[in-house]
Amino acid sequence: MSFVAPPNLSDTDEFRHAKPADAGDLLYGDTLWISVVDPKAGIHGVIHFHLTNNGFARYESLFVIDGVVQLYGNKIPMDPEPDRGPWSDGRLTYAVIEPWNHLHITFDGEAFGFDLDFRGRFAPFDYADCLPNGDPLARVGPFHGGHYEQAMTCRGSFEIRRGPNAGDVRQIDCFSHRDHSWSDRFASPPQWRVPEAHIASHYWPSIQLPDRHINVFGSYFENELPPEQKSIGGFVSDEAGSRPLLNATAKIFPDDGSAATRSATAFRYSFTLPDGEVIHVRSTQHHGTIQLWLRGENDLENRLDCYEAFCDFEVEETGEVGTGTAEYSVMPVFPQWKA
Repeated sequence: MSFVAPPNLSDTDEFRHAKPADAGDLLYGDTLWISVVDPKAGIHGVIHFHLTNNGFARYESLFVIDGVVQLYGNKIPMDPEPDRGPWSDGRLTYAVIEPWNHLHITFDGEAFGFDLDFRGRFAPFDYADCLPNGDPLARVGPFHGGHYEQAMTCRGSFEIRRGPNAGDVRQIDCFSHRDHSWSDRFASPPQWRVPEAHIASHYWPSIQLPDRHINVFGSYFENELPPEQKSIGGFVSDEAGSRPLLNATAKIFPDDGSAATRSATAFRYSFTLPDGEVIHVRSTQHHGTIQLWLRGENDLENRLDCYEAFCDFEVEETGEVGTGTAEYSVMPVFPQWKA
């Protein structure tokens, strides 16, 4: 099956976006996120890029390999003018082969490397079509441009180059998920001093089931609010297309206000589907967690404590089982300084 751009987007939205003319010297850029979740291969990870219009780009390859966290990050100069890629720092490369249908990502690292093809599984979803209030990410900054997500498949090879299994080349064949934003993310001034606290903030799972895919963005502390008062959005995808969800709530374990919240290992969600059906999805196994490398201009200043927990999931009403990521954040950032 071949996919096309959502109604209000175009093929050009698969590439870098120009900074709005009135954004001045604010930090602006495109962020690309894609997951690799293959329990059979023992490989779980997220590949992340921040391609800015301010002269630099960050490249991240963040994996849990056989239960061991292995991370790669690099920052290099980047031409401020938008382009169509491929984007590469010499080791990690992202190429759009066919918009909405085929991405190719390779990595040649010291500890691990891979050659992966990502292909569209279901139709992409434009977050501007979220219910009931459109794109919830528009509240992040005054120059938020757009955001879309898509269920994918991932196939290719993954080589382990260090550790007890050095030399293993494993075949990857799994479901995947990706998103793309363009915005003034992290352009706002941070707090001067950040006190220590551990408050569960946003949730953003991608739940990969055999016949459908569920994604939602929301906030734990808004669980009891009606949808029209929430910053919420998300969708369900299947062979019939991608449609907005009507509502969601979430629980994270533990959630006791202690530092243990940052190392959560269990999650449960309630989703109200487009036809009004309500289902509950819980994590059944935790395979590991990585933390995204999220910065503004200053590499030493932490701007968001955002975690990706890799889990198996089960739909409680139907017994459907799948895999995916349970993204969550904890506020405020702590520690503020990574040095």
